[in-house]
Amino acid sequence: MVGDERPDNDHEDGALERLLTIPQAARVLAVPESWLRERVRLRRVPHRRLGKHVRFTTADLEQIVERAAHQVAPARRTFQGRPYKR
Repeated sequence: MVGDERPDNDHEDGALERLLTIPQAARVLAVPESWLRERVRLRRVPHRRLGKHVRFTTADLEQIVERAAHQVAPARRTFQGRPYKR
């Protein structure tokens, strides 16, 4: 490289960001590997492919957690009809 040019994924100290495998990412997220593999297969979670190998960055894991927080089901509605008579 010439001058101050750096790849986009370099940190300030010049070290490359570590990429995590599915088992490693599943441990960080505290989810079963099968859950994460299924989400990757369906392309529902951000990830990287290096050939046939799936890897996750820290940013990918943060997005997975953030998206999960937004997918919380709304509160159940209660029936607002006429009162029940016996």
